[in-house]
Amino acid sequence: MLTELEEKLDGLEWEEARAAAAEYIGLPGPLPAPALRRAMVEDRYCLVLLAFRGNLPRLQELVNHPDNRAYELPEDLTPTAATANRSTPGLVIEAGKALNRWATAGFRTVDPETYERRTAACAGCPELTEPPVKWVYKVIMATASDDRVCGACGCVASRKARLVTERCPRRDPSRPELSRWGDPFAA
Repeated sequence: MLTELEEKLDGLEWEEARAAAAEYIGLPGPLPAPALRRAMVEDRYCLVLLAFRGNLPRLQELVNHPDNRAYELPEDLTPTAATANRSTPGLVIEAGKALNRWATAGFRTVDPETYERRTAACAGCPELTEPPVKWVYKVIMATASDDRVCGACGCVASRKARLVTERCPRRDPSRPELSRWGDPFAA
């Protein structure tokens, strides 16, 4: 972590550090835990946060960046908070990437058995939640029969489960080498 921010957080408890870091860079509310962890180990990321101090749209994009998921711990966010804190542009970008992967694969969908297995796993997952009130979900779910959202990635679970190119972002608690969908886990 760069000395400038490290000095501001020295001696603080974790929650105090999240609040102090957010205040220092001009972010309302505490800095998400994964973003602070990343800033602590990646000087370049920390420098970018400091460079955009006071630029709320850019800071929101940075603290909600998908690369921060590598620094998440299960206790960081509740499912509803996870999806509510994702920025709309970030969700649109991730949906565009998923659409591109799907198009590259020839718009193939999984067989009915795989879809049933995936949706059953999602239905039993503690991260499945009602969607936040954001226009992007209204567009994506225009014809969805089940509009619940994955708290881990922000995707509409019933839509994502159909796509042959998509993976569950969480490990199976009983078999960590597999995702909750039963596929080999890819970090």
